[in-house]
Amino acid sequence: FGAEGNELAELEQIIPPMTRYGQLRVVSPLLMDDYGRFSPGGRGEALMTRFHEIIGNLIDRHLADPDLGERIDILALMLNSDLEQGKPVDYGATGDELLTILVAGHETTASSLAWTIERVTRHPEVLERLAVEARSEGNEYRLAVMNEVLRVRPVIGITGRSVVKQSFELDGWTLPPGTRILCNIRDTNLDPAAYDEADRFDPGRYVGRKPDTYSWIPFGGGLRRCLGAAFAQMEMDIVLRTLLRRFDLAATTRPAEGERFKGIAYAPSKGAVAMVRPVAVEPETRPADEPVHA
Repeated sequence: FGAEGNELAELEQIIPPMTRYGQLRVVSPLLMDDYGRFSPGGRGEALMTRFHEIIGNLIDRHLADPDLGERIDILALMLNSDLEQGKPVDYGATGDELLTILVAGHETTASSLAWTIERVTRHPEVLERLAVEARSEGNEYRLAVMNEVLRVRPVIGITGRSVVKQSFELDGWTLPPGTRILCNIRDTNLDPAAYDEADRFDPGRYVGRKPDTYSWIPFGGGLRRCLGAAFAQMEMDIVLRTLLRRFDLAATTRPAEGERFKGIAYAPSKGAVAMVRPVAVEPETRPADEPVHA
């Protein structure tokens, strides 16, 4: 979105801790009150202030660019949309939207793709079937693999809801307004009451079958389900197809990678290390100047 040099380097430094403080705010709102610069809330607010300062400078430079209307970076598209509708530029809202795209819209999908590589390279039969399908126009098995990866390796740990206006009955408990309810996504996805051999990686569960609404919740559920769920799955589908068409992934017998927390998402601890090589023959004919959208 136009950041480069020192600004880009600083954003790379401050966004991960910002997202960690954001997660902490969800779990423990009181802890995130600003009690000064040495408190978690104070540090989080300081990082957010600096983030908006950097984005504000970027917005100013974009608005001063006579070729803004021709630019296609994310920030330019957002600003052009406001200007075309005659809306004044809201610096704060624009910064918040960019943060949403960077954190919720990028890190989560990238981590899910990394887990996909980590899982399929440890299951040669799955990898082989994926590679064969990628050279066709079908995607049924690829979608099944994606669903199973999202089940066994959800990148978000919890989802939550709040009781707002009236008491809510849940499994014999009466929850008054103001109560926060947190749901463990992984435990739900790995519930042995919902799945045979729940811990086993088996994409066949979802061949010709959609995930269950209440036992598969990597994107949460209900009216407040992740807004980007469909887009994220489309991205994963396109990236995996493109990757498998262009590269051969080598299966491995190495132990499964652990996980590490990357501010908002859980990702493979070693980054999903894999051995790849270009495919021997390009499976499709495409003009040299035609871009690949992935």
